[in-house]
Order: sequence, then C-alpha cells, then structure tokens
Amino acid sequence: MFLLFTLYSLLPIQRIDSLASSSWFGCLVLIVLIALALSVSAHRKQYALYVHNLINKQGRVMNYDTESTSAWANIFLWFVVVSGFGFAIVSLFYTQFSILNSQFIILYFAIAIYLGLKWLLMRFIGYVFGVREQAMSFSIDYFVIIALLGLTLLPISFGIIYMPGIPNLVWSILLLCIGFIVLITLFIKLLQIFYTGISSLLYIFLYLCTSEILPLLVAAKVASIVVNMV
Repeated sequence: MFLLFTLYSLLPIQRIDSLASSSWFGCLVLIVLIALALSVSAHRKQYALYVHNLINKQGRVMNYDTESTSAWANIFLWFVVVSGFGFAIVSLFYTQFSILNSQFIILYFAIAIYLGLKWLLMRFIGYVFGVREQAMSFSIDYFVIIALLGLTLLPISFGIIYMPGIPNLVWSILLLCIGFIVLITLFIKLLQIFYTGISSLLYIFLYLCTSEILPLLVAAKVASIVVNMV
C-alpha cells in the first residue's frame, strides 16, 4: 500500500485527463452511485448496526438484527466497494490500464476473488485454531472495515480523476493517513476479539501471518505474473 502511494506521487498528473473525459467511465460512475443508493436505502439500519458493532469497545458484541440483508443489496454494496478499490488503482496507475479493454474487467474480478478467498481463509483459520466464534466476529468486523475503506476510496478516486489540479502529494498524504487508520483499527479489533492473555499473542501472530501477510504475498506474486502476461 505504501509503495503504491509513493509511486503515485512520482507519476505525471496529465494521465488523468483522458479518463475524466471518458463517457464510458462516466456511465460506470453513475451505475456505481445508483447501486450504492439502492443498497443503502434498502438496508440503512442494518448497515448502521454493523458499523455500531465495529466501534463497540467490547469487541465481541454481536447484536446483529435478525433481519438479514437481501442478496441483491449485498451484491450492489460489494459491487460499489470493489469499484472503490478498482477506481483507486486505476486512478493511481491509469497509464497501465485502459477502461475499454479486458484489463479493467480482470481487475474487478481479481479484487472480488481476493476478497472472497480472504473470507474463506479467515473462517478456515478460525476452524483450524479452534477459535471459530472469534474468527467469525473478526471476519465480520474486518469486512465492515474493508467496505468502509472501499466507500471512502470512491470520492478520493473521483477527486484524483476529476480534480487534476490538486498536487499528487495531497492525495498521497490523505491515502497514507487512511491506510494508518485502517491498520490501527484492524489491530485494535484483533486484540479485542482474540486477546485473552499472554499465551494468546502467539495465536494472534500466527493468525496475522496466515490471514494477512500470506494472502498479500500471494496476491502480489499473482499480480506481477498477470501484469507481465498482458
């Protein structure tokens, strides 16, 4: 993440011009905003409850409403979240992507597959370590944070794309601050949910290595292979 921000600060700002003037990209932005409005309007209270439980200092409180969110609303919401990450990557490295070819579609699917596999991996690790309830609780909080991050990246990406007059350094500092906040929040939730004493620190360390570091290394390796192929 920090490497991406550093590289971004060195890239020329004029790369955004053709993206901002693209009617195709404008239509995609409109679709994303409509999907966000439909999803939030359908389950505003339920999503607010997820955020409330996220900031609850008890960490293990699971007072989720018995009314589950509908499948279409969740699909719309995660389409918006994936778009937030996709727009951020494209806005940072537009010279490497074209929204009119298969790379942009591949990027969407790659982000979605990564998040899906991450969910399965976190649940599997919880089963292996015998902490299924804690893993379930943390995975919910984790993906609430990821969803909030994706939603936050949307307006930032729009700013990078449609306001090229703002120096790259401003966006880099903003993204770095958001990155620090996300990392600190995840670490706090991890301790709140898994920490039961000194002996639990080993499990927390192993959980971090297998659920966070290992997937990132694999994703980076796969991404480098794909980039070299296209």
